[in-house]
Amino acid sequence: MHNRLQKRLIALVLAAVATLPALAQQLTVAHGVDIPGFDPHTHSNTAVESVHINVFDYLVMRDASGQFQPALAVSWEQQDDTVWHFSLRDDVTWHDGTPFTAADVEFTLERVAGDSALVQHQNYHGIVDVEVLSDFELLIHTSQADPILLNRLSRITAGMLPKHYIDEVGFEHFAANPLGTGPFEFVEWRRDDRIILQANEDHWRGAPAWEALVFRVIPEDSTRVNELITGGVDIAVNIPAHEVERVDATGEAVVLPWPTGRVMMFFVNTEDGLPTADPRVREALDLAIDNALLAEVLTAGAGVPVRGYLTPNDSAVPLDLYDTYVYDPVRARELIAEAGYAPGELTITIQGPAGRYPMDVELVELVAAMLAESGISAKVESTEFSVFNSQVWEAQNLAGIALMGLSNSMQDGWFAARLLLCEGPYANVTNWCNPEFDALVNEAEYLMDSERRAELLGEAFHIIAEERPQIFLYQLSNFVGVASDVDWQPRSDELLWMLDATPRD
Repeated sequence: MHNRLQKRLIALVLAAVATLPALAQQLTVAHGVDIPGFDPHTHSNTAVESVHINVFDYLVMRDASGQFQPALAVSWEQQDDTVWHFSLRDDVTWHDGTPFTAADVEFTLERVAGDSALVQHQNYHGIVDVEVLSDFELLIHTSQADPILLNRLSRITAGMLPKHYIDEVGFEHFAANPLGTGPFEFVEWRRDDRIILQANEDHWRGAPAWEALVFRVIPEDSTRVNELITGGVDIAVNIPAHEVERVDATGEAVVLPWPTGRVMMFFVNTEDGLPTADPRVREALDLAIDNALLAEVLTAGAGVPVRGYLTPNDSAVPLDLYDTYVYDPVRARELIAEAGYAPGELTITIQGPAGRYPMDVELVELVAAMLAESGISAKVESTEFSVFNSQVWEAQNLAGIALMGLSNSMQDGWFAARLLLCEGPYANVTNWCNPEFDALVNEAEYLMDSERRAELLGEAFHIIAEERPQIFLYQLSNFVGVASDVDWQPRSDELLWMLDATPRD
């Protein structure tokens, strides 16, 4: 009880000073969006996970180069096709001092595997049982041989949950007042403003270099940049390409290249009655967009045009769709005419977020101008990310095409393709269903033959490229600003892992 009281007093002090100018012992990160809460299983967003990962630990974690490393699990072994043995660390405690055990792993994985209403259910539904052998040993049983189980356990939303705490307070309270085992402990969440965390000095990896970690929500690019160069924040994400020289010239911060696995794309509503139900219209939209020009203007030439949700770091993907595009505005005009529209008669609504991705508003406006060159009018709707997310994805109100930038946290082709399954997470948004595509993706998910698996998924990716329920733009290469007195390198998975950040001598 004394330990809990002491931590609460520290939390109150940190909350009180959080409104003062940044202290030497406080690291402040400027984020473009707020989080919806702290339940790992109810989101699929890397920006959200960038907060979560500092509070929750995974069983297995990839290092900066993408290799699997022990985390809460110290070792693992596949005993047969459907059984994996895991040994856990025996020196981990939750932030309230309660020991972390195999019962927490059982609680976490069986919850997400068993509840089809959870956003992350599809990524864990193959787990049929977690068998606790002791406090620090367990078996994970899967329904079929799973070639990517470690991928599932080391990606966004893989944080472990505290059984004892959730049993006491329930998931709703937990989602606003989380308890984890991670390097930072929750203090306060001021919605649409900031999240305040404090150092977990007893973390099994060692104490963070900072007493407090603050994530500030700053959607506007220019405001994030100004806060960085005036010392209001120490790290700022999504620095626009045209601001790089200005930031570097101040001497107060440096801009680092941030290669990512994220692909910018449009989701397309193919519902009957909409213009985009016509495959000729979808093809015209694709041909009207100059992918290479977008990458040149918006990423200072670092982005790579693509015709699929894939990068070279992903397994089982067809790389003939990488570093290629199909720009042909003349043919786009012909297709629009074949679909029955005179020049300027067809209007497409383009929905996009403001502040979620680098220069996302500018991207949508550039695409609208490109469509106009091919005789397609565009109605642009750019809204703050939480509004955009609520309207387009949660309410499933995709008016025409909608911008998304998705990273493949599983680093595997199945994870990308499964979005468009007839019963997949975006089925009611795109209204696209192809049984041949489903058969290919479902067969590949649990196939241990890697060559055959890649062949099946390659066929599935080419169906998407041909039918265009998604229109792909480019692999994103981002920029992040870091204060000159902070030593930190961005990760290719885009997670803001702040245990790696230290003061620069």
